[in-house]
Amino acid sequence: MSKKKFSILNLNKYPISNEFGIYRLYKIPFNERIFENADKLMSVVPKTIKETKKISYKSKSVKSFDNEKINIYIFEPKKINTTKVVLYIHGGGFVYRGAKHHYDFCKKLAEEGICKVVYVDYRLAYKYKYPVPIEDAFAAYKYILKKEKNKKIIVCGDSAGGCLAIDVIRKAKELNMNIPDYLLLLYPVLDKRMITESMKKFTDTPVWNSVLNKKMWDLYLDGNNDYISPGEIGDVSFMPSTYIETAEYDCLHDESIEFAEKLKKEHINVILNETKKTMHGFDMKNGKITRKAVNERMELIKRI
Repeated sequence: MSKKKFSILNLNKYPISNEFGIYRLYKIPFNERIFENADKLMSVVPKTIKETKKISYKSKSVKSFDNEKINIYIFEPKKINTTKVVLYIHGGGFVYRGAKHHYDFCKKLAEEGICKVVYVDYRLAYKYKYPVPIEDAFAAYKYILKKEKNKKIIVCGDSAGGCLAIDVIRKAKELNMNIPDYLLLLYPVLDKRMITESMKKFTDTPVWNSVLNKKMWDLYLDGNNDYISPGEIGDVSFMPSTYIETAEYDCLHDESIEFAEKLKKEHINVILNETKKTMHGFDMKNGKITRKAVNERMELIKRI
């Protein structure tokens, strides 16, 4: 048997639910040669998103720190005055654009959470290293602060987008700007040190693993040793109430647990949802487990 075939079959050692189908055998390609082609291919996705009878959809641009225009996509319930706005920051290892399931989730947030959603299409780290993605996401946050006065602001990020979500909040604090009212983190990237037990254990899990995670941090930071990742922050007392969702078979799992405990020690309200029989990015595939997790997110948004 070839090494390649053995590597693929070896992923079956994790008891991930069968409802995730082929994703149980999938590993995100992390090769600089494919990033640009993937970027071009996935840039089409926003153009395929359509309005519905209940949700409007439009694109705008905001200027980032270097005067470059960054696309944002806005989902909003029709004929309803919303009291909440969500800044959504997608995952993808800092190097991939958002996929269709990211946009579908934003549409669901707008419809079921009855809130306005601003999705930011930040520049990607295969070309634009740290801190460009943070600055682009922060430009979208500033747009919300300017345009959506007197509304509750929720920042939501999945995977690498979770890291960017926290960094947006940190930057707002540094500049003495308003902190969002709530933070949603979905299987987030949190600690560049990669020192947890799940990092050591999950070196070959499907979709994402610690080997890929190391490549991601190296590419994103490009030798910048000054960056302090969210998991390394000493004082988190400024953080808002937070929802953290983890996947069971994910190298990032323990980073989330440690971050949740750090927030709790500062008496910050934390909801920790540890999904079972799941891998990183499990919500790419609709099924019973995904629906349950997404419904819990929706119920939370309604309560904020």
